[in-house]
Amino acid sequence: MTNTTFGEHLKREREMRGISLEEISAVTRISTRFLEALENEQWEHLPGGVFNRGFVRAVSRFLGLDEESMVAEYALATNDRPELTASVRASPAEPSGTRWELGLAAALILIVVGVGGWFASRHYSAWRAARAASRGAPATQPASRTYEVRPMATPTSSRPVGQPVALPFSTGATVAEPAMLELTVAASKTTSIRVIADGKILFHGKMSAGQSEHFRASNRFVIRAGDPSALSFELNGQTVRPIGSSGQPGKITLTRKDLKESSGGPH
Repeated sequence: MTNTTFGEHLKREREMRGISLEEISAVTRISTRFLEALENEQWEHLPGGVFNRGFVRAVSRFLGLDEESMVAEYALATNDRPELTASVRASPAEPSGTRWELGLAAALILIVVGVGGWFASRHYSAWRAARAASRGAPATQPASRTYEVRPMATPTSSRPVGQPVALPFSTGATVAEPAMLELTVAASKTTSIRVIADGKILFHGKMSAGQSEHFRASNRFVIRAGDPSALSFELNGQTVRPIGSSGQPGKITLTRKDLKESSGGPH
């Protein structure tokens, strides 16, 4: 095994599943800069030690790979020995207080990695559940469902959601700001689709002919489709431009800015 085998293996497994670094980062909370460093084997750009092995475990769990096997590949590629990095040997001249401080620092690092792994596991379980549900959908047209990312409450305002806000010192003019972005997706034939709302995966799977789904977000949608010509989109009741060309994978990002531009008439 060469020193480039681990990074190439990790990148190949990710690309085979059609998953981007941004999607892994959104679920595992690992920076895309660190994910790229792992795939490119740029060890000097990583924090090192237990952090690196924690990154390898989280990414392997997300991709459905054997965690112990991937950690072993990483250790072989970097000549990393966990048993040496996990313990700190003090020199004879080193005072006992220093050993105690180093031991406490190591314990804190292990706690941080453990908490991070727990959060990553929760996000990963939710993502796998959504993916399994989409794969197990029946061939007949299902009832339309609504997927949403619930926004946090704003106790400083007692205004009901969706109610127009009066501008100060105005002559009676009001501005209506939509409380949520409402996206409706309808399929004319079977195709794969992934919908990410505010950084969270709401749908990942296939939609059949005649199937429609409804999604809600606070600020942003990112949609990827295997065959864009099979899908039509409406954002808050307004028709959205097609994604890419027929027969080719496409991607589109929709925000409140697109909604304002659409409502403003021709450009």
